[in-house]
Amino acid sequence: MRNLLFFAVSSSVLCVAASAQGPVGAPSPHRGCASIDRVLFDAPADGGPLWALGRTWKAGFDGLGVTVIPYFGSAAPQNFPLRLEVAGATVGGQPLALEPGAPRRDGERVCTPRGALTEVVATGLDQLEQSFVFTTLPNRGAIAVEVRVDTELAATPIDGGLRFANAWGHVDYTKAVAVDAAGQRQALDINWTGAAAHIEIPAAFVRTATLPIVLDPTLNYWYLLGSSSAQPQYDSGAATIQALGGRTLMTWRRQFSATDQDCFGLMFDGNLGLVATDFPIDIGTEDWQHVAVAGNNYAQNFLVVAEANIAGYHAIRGSVISAAAVVGARFDIERAGSVGFAGNNYHPDVGGDPYGGPGYYTVVFHKQMGASSEIYFKQVTPAGGLAFVNPILLSASNVTASKPSISKSCGQSNGLPAYWFVTWQQTYPLPPNDQEVYGRYVNWNGAVIGSPFGLGITNGEETAPSAGSPIDAGGVRYWPMTYAWSAAVGLPREVRCRVMASNGGYQTATVVSAGPPGTDAAAPEMDSDGNRFVVAMNVASPGLPRKVEAVTLAYLPASNSLRVEARSDLQTVAAEDYADCDVCADFSGGPAATPRYVISFSEQTWNTFRLAAFGGYAGSTNFFAFRPSQCGALPITASGSPVLGQTVRIDVGSSGITGTLLGFPGQIPINAGCNCWLGVTQGITFVGNQLQWLVPTNAAYVGLPLAVQGWSFSGSQCLGTIDISDTVDFTIR
Repeated sequence: MRNLLFFAVSSSVLCVAASAQGPVGAPSPHRGCASIDRVLFDAPADGGPLWALGRTWKAGFDGLGVTVIPYFGSAAPQNFPLRLEVAGATVGGQPLALEPGAPRRDGERVCTPRGALTEVVATGLDQLEQSFVFTTLPNRGAIAVEVRVDTELAATPIDGGLRFANAWGHVDYTKAVAVDAAGQRQALDINWTGAAAHIEIPAAFVRTATLPIVLDPTLNYWYLLGSSSAQPQYDSGAATIQALGGRTLMTWRRQFSATDQDCFGLMFDGNLGLVATDFPIDIGTEDWQHVAVAGNNYAQNFLVVAEANIAGYHAIRGSVISAAAVVGARFDIERAGSVGFAGNNYHPDVGGDPYGGPGYYTVVFHKQMGASSEIYFKQVTPAGGLAFVNPILLSASNVTASKPSISKSCGQSNGLPAYWFVTWQQTYPLPPNDQEVYGRYVNWNGAVIGSPFGLGITNGEETAPSAGSPIDAGGVRYWPMTYAWSAAVGLPREVRCRVMASNGGYQTATVVSAGPPGTDAAAPEMDSDGNRFVVAMNVASPGLPRKVEAVTLAYLPASNSLRVEARSDLQTVAAEDYADCDVCADFSGGPAATPRYVISFSEQTWNTFRLAAFGGYAGSTNFFAFRPSQCGALPITASGSPVLGQTVRIDVGSSGITGTLLGFPGQIPINAGCNCWLGVTQGITFVGNQLQWLVPTNAAYVGLPLAVQGWSFSGSQCLGTIDISDTVDFTIR
């Protein structure tokens, strides 16, 4: 029985994003609709390339590699191809012999024998997965592959890989992971050499792996979603769950007439691969407005809520959507004459629960009863039942409150309060009768915590608040929130953030938006991954259309300050207008930390939507530096990411008693019968191989320099017994 080693590059990796420029009125290209229901193949000439066509790509396969042409919109002035070709492969440093092959189609795959390996590309309607198959290995050392990339697109390192971009769109090459036949997984870096992508599986993984091994990155980013409709579309929203390898549900509303707006959804997997396209959530005669969505990990489903105008009366309605995109029956959450109190109900929002057991969705909304306008909430079971019949008041009595927001999740308990953070705006009762921002906590079981408290109270206008999921640091739970502020109605706005704490109320506040005088920043949305948080907003410079900007921030408890880590405009184009952004962390409030967020927003010029896998804090792909300190022949390798909540992996190649020393960079002579020196000071010794160190989720550690050095008692250099490796230096990101 032969052993197969799969080395795959797939669609977390070629993520295609189009800007789709073109004349107003030009037909919109389709993305996410059923314009093509299978991959098409063509061999136009004997001995020539084999071509394949998906929804968002075409590719030509020949004896040396594959040429991928992303679809950047019909108005793009030309094709912008990427040529992917294996420039070299090694195992344990030993080069493998490569030779040209003849591509052949095997169902939906294209296989090309290349001598020491076989290149396989699995085609999907919305992605390509490239694999390198090794039938034999000369040794069990590290496997390294160099993929040369030829393109006129500009290359830029991003979180987890590379981005190739121009004004028309971009292609992301990211998220490499090694997987063996026993299901063991290890995240890998993709490093750019200036001409090639270098991906390497560490020897420690290969040495113990059960063949075959798969190295799996991918090719996708979603744009032009819902583009099959000529009807106006608004209100994009997104939520994630960790179940089934990850699910993301994107929702929006589509205007059938002035009194009839329908609700649709798209379901994606953990790599933003398409699970279900453009499926209806409500297409009856109810007028669904202000659509919002949240997820429940335990139940593996989502709750979509909306303000439904039914015969002139406004109700809060909902529907449970399974991870397989099965839409449940629509039901009343709050509706006069059906369930709850009298009055009209507006502007709902919903928060989910990441807990691995039974929990609730919490739905907040604004209720109008005569002259009274106040904020209420209800809880809904994951099965679509009401936890209690009558709503519970959150805002102070006899105020004019509106536009509530609730955090995407209440967070894991971890011995700390599992609260949803609810915010809203309300009118100051005295002149100048401006808008202020208030908040309140709701426990996971529906208990109301404390009293309403002010979050933004000045003589200016505080509007459009958005609440974030909690962040834990130093045994304290913090909740970030954001809102827009202007000196008066009609003047340019700025986006501000404030942090609240479970043990001390108000913390710091800061202005997040930036730009020249007159820049208008509005409609902020936010979420937290448990370490940092991301604020997305609409930003318009004077005289220009709106773009979407995402800002990554960290709260530093020791200095009670907020630090801006990164700022990105999400590759939007200045000539087009964008709006309706929503943000959800990949594991919002959950037990696993990740820097990835899902951001949805509308591209109003083309009446479509985009869904971006935003990297949050991108950091760098070149995390590790090696200092010569080797004494003997003890090798050391580093992998993983020294980023908050992620794992650093150190492998020391030796038999016998082996370990590592983790501490601060130094240079200390040993002078114990050898000329060796330690590259680590104030270190902690770990015995065994490999070292896996989970970086603490404390933003105060960012910027901390650390070092690791390996040692072995099977050597001969020091005292005739000990060998010492080079030193690996890195900085917490």
